Amino acid sequence: MISIKKNNKSLLVIGAGITGLSTGIHALLKGYNVEIFEKNDFPGGCCTGWFREGYYIDNCMHWLTGTNQHTKGFKLWKKLGAISETSNLHQGEYFYKSVYDNNEIALSTDTKKLRKEMLDLSSADAEETSRFVDAIEELVKANQINNFICTPFVVAKGYLKNYLYYHKLSLGELSKKFKHPLLQRLFTDYFPAEYSSLSLICAYATFASGNGKVYEKGSKEFANNIAKKFISLGGIIHYNSNVTNIEITNNSFKSITANNQKFEGDFLISTIDPMFLFNNLIDNSYMPKDLKNKFLNKKQNEIVSSFHTAYLINQYTPDITETSVIEIEPTLVGRHIITRLLIKDYSYLYKDKDKKVIQLFIVQNMEDIEYWQDLYTNNKEEYKIVKENTTTNLTSALLNKLPNLKDNLHLLDSWTPVTYNSYFNTYYGSYMGFVFKKKGSIKKLSSKIKNIKNMRYVTYWQTYMGGLPIAARLGEAVVKHL
Repeated sequence: MISIKKNNKSLLVIGAGITGLSTGIHALLKGYNVEIFEKNDFPGGCCTGWFREGYYIDNCMHWLTGTNQHTKGFKLWKKLGAISETSNLHQGEYFYKSVYDNNEIALSTDTKKLRKEMLDLSSADAEETSRFVDAIEELVKANQINNFICTPFVVAKGYLKNYLYYHKLSLGELSKKFKHPLLQRLFTDYFPAEYSSLSLICAYATFASGNGKVYEKGSKEFANNIAKKFISLGGIIHYNSNVTNIEITNNSFKSITANNQKFEGDFLISTIDPMFLFNNLIDNSYMPKDLKNKFLNKKQNEIVSSFHTAYLINQYTPDITETSVIEIEPTLVGRHIITRLLIKDYSYLYKDKDKKVIQLFIVQNMEDIEYWQDLYTNNKEEYKIVKENTTTNLTSALLNKLPNLKDNLHLLDSWTPVTYNSYFNTYYGSYMGFVFKKKGSIKKLSSKIKNIKNMRYVTYWQTYMGGLPIAARLGEAVVKHL
């Protein structure tokens, strides 16, 4: 049983995403009275999902760092009420599979199998293959150590022999180290080519170690679990409460306004997108200079979002399993033509194994994002038409490649980067923050706001990448320094 010593101080939190909920729970455990204000009618932020025609569409979780019960990550998720020792967790056979020209390679949980398949496919790539698989196996072992969380920040502390080699390479550059066309595609099929190669290495090693399983009830229930924990500790969530103003007087936070009502508190923590915070709720002059400089340096600090389509498959088919990337006819999505298509299978969410939902996932860069945003802003009808045409073209490309799906594929939904901006006020629809590039900084920016002594902001834009474990730890960290 948790004993909480009240300190009679009140904390207001803007945003009931994972960071906001984590902030709230840790503040409650520290004795604060906490109220969270959320613009939507559900918790979790982007960690959510929705139903179409009675079928659940998951929006977030591809893997969850912290599912190994002996790790610090698991203990944090348990403290937040997200998962426990009895939670049903799904471990896939591979992180993803790349298919090209009648060959395929899967980033399997069995790294020995991966090594053999890569060498059998291309003996000319033996040196790079061995270096890559060695790196994964090093980090798989490290992932099994208590309190180890596989991130580029932690890896830099000596867990990876070839850290400097990979730190200097983008995934696009790493792919060019290989000679075989399938292996070249393997390294840019999942994350964008601009990402640091360490992004893939850390993610895959986490998955292969068993510390990156998926919660079988989905992202929406995962977030609901945390919200229930927050409420059980005495916290209050105000849903449908869009904060429209923050009152600052004499360098001190005084109140927020939501639904035309003022709420006062001793402290305020904003967990929403900082561009919305500093351009809509308080004066832009309060925006920390280091954060502003990151947004201004668009060449180094790129952002991405995504275009999605979701389908129901009515009868079981072996054509699509887990996560696969296939070659398709050139198809325009946003401003760019794609020839590789990522398909994610969500069958682990469904008891009826004859039916399942799949998603197509297409990364969109800033040029694409601005295209969608401009369409939506200037002509919503045109935006709708282009979105529908893009969806139709992607569906045709999928069926041309996998004709067995014909008459077995039913469109449920499609969405663009605009969707994330509309629901969550995320800057240009980016839900992962700045792209972690080669030689990228792992420095975390301070949560303090100059000249406002009792207010903090906390967001994935302050760190080198987004994701669920980052969100949870940000909430934990900001409360420690109150």
